[in-house]
Amino acid sequence: MKRRILIPALCAVVLLAGYPFLRGRDVLALEVSVEGRTVVEVVVVGNDKVADSIILNAMQVKSGQSFSGVRLDADLKAIYALGFFADVLMNATPVDDGVAVAVVVVEKPTVAGIDIRGNDKIKRKDLLKEITVRTFAVLNREKISESEEKIRAFYREKGFFSIGVQSKVVPAGKQRVKVVFDIDEGRKSYVRRIRFSGNENFGDWRLRRQMQTKKYNLFLTWATDAGILKQDQLDNDVKLIKSFYLSKGYVQARVSKPQITLSDNKKWIYLDFEVDEGEVFTLGTVELVDDELADDKRDLVLAALAGKAGETFSNMNLREDIEKLTTWYGDQGYAFVDVDPRTRLDPDKRQVDISYRISRGGQFHFGRVEIAGNTKTRDKVIRRELRFAEGDLYNTSALKRSRERLTNTQFFAEADIQTEQSGDDTMDIKIKVEEGQTGSFSVGLGYSTVDSIIGMASIAKKNFLGRGWDANFHVELSGTSSRYNIGITDPYFLDIPMTAGFAVFNEEIEYDAYDTKQTGFRVHVGKSIDEYTSWSAGYRLEQVEIFNIDDYASDYIWDEEGETTTSQVYFSLVRDKRNNYLFPTRGYRVKGTVVLAGGPLGFDNDFYKVILEGHKFFPLKWESALHLRGTLGYADGYGGHDLPLYERFYLGGMDTIRGFDFGEAGPEDENGDVIGGTSEVILSAEWVYPLVKSMGLHGVLFYDMGKAYDDDENIDFDLRQSVGFGVRWKSPMGPLRVEWGLNLSPEDDEKATVWDFSVGSFF
Repeated sequence: MKRRILIPALCAVVLLAGYPFLRGRDVLALEVSVEGRTVVEVVVVGNDKVADSIILNAMQVKSGQSFSGVRLDADLKAIYALGFFADVLMNATPVDDGVAVAVVVVEKPTVAGIDIRGNDKIKRKDLLKEITVRTFAVLNREKISESEEKIRAFYREKGFFSIGVQSKVVPAGKQRVKVVFDIDEGRKSYVRRIRFSGNENFGDWRLRRQMQTKKYNLFLTWATDAGILKQDQLDNDVKLIKSFYLSKGYVQARVSKPQITLSDNKKWIYLDFEVDEGEVFTLGTVELVDDELADDKRDLVLAALAGKAGETFSNMNLREDIEKLTTWYGDQGYAFVDVDPRTRLDPDKRQVDISYRISRGGQFHFGRVEIAGNTKTRDKVIRRELRFAEGDLYNTSALKRSRERLTNTQFFAEADIQTEQSGDDTMDIKIKVEEGQTGSFSVGLGYSTVDSIIGMASIAKKNFLGRGWDANFHVELSGTSSRYNIGITDPYFLDIPMTAGFAVFNEEIEYDAYDTKQTGFRVHVGKSIDEYTSWSAGYRLEQVEIFNIDDYASDYIWDEEGETTTSQVYFSLVRDKRNNYLFPTRGYRVKGTVVLAGGPLGFDNDFYKVILEGHKFFPLKWESALHLRGTLGYADGYGGHDLPLYERFYLGGMDTIRGFDFGEAGPEDENGDVIGGTSEVILSAEWVYPLVKSMGLHGVLFYDMGKAYDDDENIDFDLRQSVGFGVRWKSPMGPLRVEWGLNLSPEDDEKATVWDFSVGSFF
């Protein structure tokens, strides 16, 4: 049978090749007598790369079935839809009492290669990730056009706003082609000016602060995207500006899409926005519609909302109140509560009335708690951070706090808590964690006039053996000095919420005028009072020797020569409401510490210390934060004893006043040697902002003030001051800090600038 239809089929191929006017979707004329006959065979002709079965499976006309011209026309369209063919022609030939069908195809060429030309500023591999044309795939003109646009968009995201892209297809052998993209990159363009018109109540500078798009900045553009115009950001900027107006009560404010203008040299971009501010609206009535809520509770809930009747309307307050209501109902077990805020504008009174309509849904309890991803950390270490238990009434605040506590352990790179309904009134919890780098290796360099370079190393493990133990070993070595310190802390001693730990140390520290050797141990315990407050107490016994005193040292230092033993206890009270322990953006931390040595504890030294330290964090734009810090300290001897030299306050360095060397921001003796103070004042303000968020890399700008005072000095606010900048990185070795400080009023024997480096806690 194949021989009998071969000649007509070949004739069809000749027709396709020789007559250009015969295109796809042409069906050869069929005699009426063929309709309804039995199809004896379906043959595919002209296909080289595409298998017969792919074409036949797309057809309705099958061998052994009745022939239908309508179905054959539909089959032609279906074969075209496969996307493999440039032309398709159908041929039906009578054969005895049946009909033979030939499908004649002309295949599209295959992409043999992709050539990108003119890409001097962008790497080829980056562009290949963007385009949708693929090697060895069938040529598709739509994919080529799509790839052109993706290349343009990618270049614009990099600041090449005058990018030009042209494509062409060139032969590369039998049924093979090469796709060529010719790129004219042009020069990089930056936003030079952002201007507004119609903004009567807020200046251009105030509106620009709301935007993600920033103007070109000589100092910031090299490290950030400041000045780069991104279309998605620009679209969002219109929403951000309008949201700003809504937060100020301008509920009818309109902001146009910006007019974009390029300078003649294509380097600068000018953005112009048109603003129609409208009038300020106040908040009218605030209503809570919930038939199941008692009136007294309704009044309490409404009183807790940020939006108050008579005040200027703010969409920020509206969002905050929706979240408050969702959380409040969620804390009562209503996991799927729906808070529907319905607003009504009264243009005459210029008021916005709000009606919060509540749909509670069902009340839930916590079901199973499943934990996954903890390859090192034991389940109980995770479970003890949860603020809920299986069977408890569902509680949104408990879920949120549990997420915070898991994050603040710093054991995990990621910690996610998801809910999954498992019954009419049960909500299962799925906890997915990704183990983080809980070990750190710290290295550093120091300097002294005797030993010159001092090398330091520290090994710490915050999740030792997967039990949540905090273990550390520190060693510092130089020619004649050494420090060894080893300790371990269990935050859940005997599986109860109580901290316990110990440390032993042997430290020999070399200063310019003398050396000290300290040997001893310390033990400590602690316990939470509530969710955010805890206390700790400890005992320390150490033997300290001051020796190798310089011949020209002052009498004060010579009087400290010798060996003494100190027995001391301390007590600390901490209130910590930071939202994140590593990079906090809101909250505060306050710590008070009292130290008592000697007296009823015996041994050689009798003194006391009182230290109060506070941190406050304010969230700012771009996920940055303002950090304010203050420290006050006072210490003195009693019972006829002086405060030992090594227990005094030494200000200068990473954790006190940056831009100063150790002890420089405090008292010195007549020889210029630092001797520390009996009291201290430290004030600091710093702006911490993300540089590369995905890497945990942050920048910091700081202003430090502080001073240590001797016992014969009155505390004043003639403080030593410094400014500077630095980088903080959540590195695989642990939190890393590199900071540079400028001493604003260096004295004759002080350096103007000081670099500090450390690996460990940020504060």
